[in-house]
Amino acid sequence: MRTLHFFVSGLPKGQPRVKAYKRGNHAGVYDPGTADAWKGCVRAEFKGRSAELGKPVYMGPVAVALRFVLPRPKAHSRANGQLKPSAPRYVTSKPDADNLAKAVLDALTDVSAWTDDSLVVSLNVVKTYGSETGCDVQISPLTQEVGRE
Repeated sequence: MRTLHFFVSGLPKGQPRVKAYKRGNHAGVYDPGTADAWKGCVRAEFKGRSAELGKPVYMGPVAVALRFVLPRPKAHSRANGQLKPSAPRYVTSKPDADNLAKAVLDALTDVSAWTDDSLVVSLNVVKTYGSETGCDVQISPLTQEVGRE
């Protein structure tokens, strides 16, 4: 199996928390669905890149690297459009890195990148600012040697 690398264009969204509700004597939970469009972009890009690989694509442990590129706030730029020297490189505000990663991993599970995202044994997530928003995804198979610790 080989390493798969692709870029998903769009505005990354984090996986929302499940919401609970109560109506009369009935209680339930639901997914707000705020990340559905983003997850659809991830699924579509993966399908386009992995068509020839079969399903599920990865059957063993994998390492996943995700680099999310988010838009800069206007406050990071001067009136002339140049970036201020104090503008940070990394995003330290919402959405949280773990929620962004969960949305991508769930979308990849939906399209049979693997049987379950529990096969992801190494996960590297970075949030940066940039002009082309989206997520750079790299999935690499890991060898599983018996007797090694």
